[in-house]
Amino acid sequence: MEQDLAVLIQIQEWDKEIYALKEATEELPLELEGVRKEVDVQKNGLLRAEENLKKLQLKQKEKEVELQSKEDSVRKYEGQLTQVKTNKEYSSLQLEIKSLKADVSLIEESTIGLMDQAELEKKKVGEERSTLKAKEELWQSENAKVQEKIKIAKEKIDELSKLRDEKIKLVHPEAASLYERIVRNKKGLALVKFQSENCPACQIQLRPQVINEIKLKASIVICENCSRILYE
Repeated sequence: MEQDLAVLIQIQEWDKEIYALKEATEELPLELEGVRKEVDVQKNGLLRAEENLKKLQLKQKEKEVELQSKEDSVRKYEGQLTQVKTNKEYSSLQLEIKSLKADVSLIEESTIGLMDQAELEKKKVGEERSTLKAKEELWQSENAKVQEKIKIAKEKIDELSKLRDEKIKLVHPEAASLYERIVRNKKGLALVKFQSENCPACQIQLRPQVINEIKLKASIVICENCSRILYE
């Protein structure tokens, strides 16, 4: 049994490394969360800027259509001035033309304002798009690094798994089966070295009989509390 324990101690060193590598490969993608969120935020910012630009361009188009309609009416009424037969009709048309021209002036000012806003929004869209590209490139770069780390970790896990799978064949099947069950449940820590009256893993005080059994090394001794294998 002492020989089996010696082999299991070596195997556990590999298993601890395997479990640590597996945990690292699961945590590595979390390192990208911040960068990914920045990309998502930037995408939303770009979408908002593009939507605002579309709205401004639509308003500008509506103003241009309204302006064209007013100018057409001015030309129409100006053409009618030579055809009216009374001063009243003439004065009425002039008032209408004056009102339309005032509207034209206001629409032109509003259109110019919309054009200025649209130009600023175009600039913002360009800046948002440029920033998004930079953040996406950063994401791709960081993701490539993470994937390379994961690849290396998985290769190391495969290498260690082959070593431990071969080595465990040297252990008595019953002891090997017990170890495999415990190491899965305890994520790589199936054996703990006894040094005092307490279990090193869970700190529970061990009974004298258990301590004696550990020292005898005649059989595998299990902690009654945490179910790990105890050895000296």
